[in-house]
Amino acid sequence: MAAETKTNTRTVCIIGHSYIRRLKDFVNKSVLRTNLSLDVVSFTVDFRSRGGLTFKRLAHCPEFLRFNTPPDICFIQLGGNDLCQNNPHKVCTDIVSYVQYLRAGVGIGIVIVGQLLRRQPWASRPDFNEDVVKVNVLLKEELDKIEGAHFWSHRGFWADLSYLGQDGVHIKEESRHMKKYMHSIRIAVLQHAR
Repeated sequence: MAAETKTNTRTVCIIGHSYIRRLKDFVNKSVLRTNLSLDVVSFTVDFRSRGGLTFKRLAHCPEFLRFNTPPDICFIQLGGNDLCQNNPHKVCTDIVSYVQYLRAGVGIGIVIVGQLLRRQPWASRPDFNEDVVKVNVLLKEELDKIEGAHFWSHRGFWADLSYLGQDGVHIKEESRHMKKYMHSIRIAVLQHAR
């Protein structure tokens, strides 16, 4: 009789809008970035993304609501598209509700929420960037109250807007900024997997 082999591989799901779709493309272009450059024995990374994703659209997309097996860790990057049409409190409430669903409804042990990033002032509505700051403050306060939920600050994106591409909305592709964004999510996963 063969002995059963126990695996300690942690499953990670990265969920989000076009930032995550573009990150997945970036990761897949180099074997060195495969699996977010995480050890494949310790982690298995899956991406679920859709450009232009809002919470209204997410509610009708099974890929963001159903999991055959709940991942151990989920990192979500959402809310920027919603903030174009809604106030900071509504966006925060929607993100927190989704986190609670992932935790209690799906059974995901750790849910990490990436802070919203700013846009070029000409690329969105007036006061968008000020509202990004408000959402991030509200999110940190609310997520601190939920066991297994964590707010993640993306360091290196606040001194200026040089990380943005020509559209004024997305992180420059194939740049040190995209590498920094990937590294930020990688560190978030590693830190909360302990």
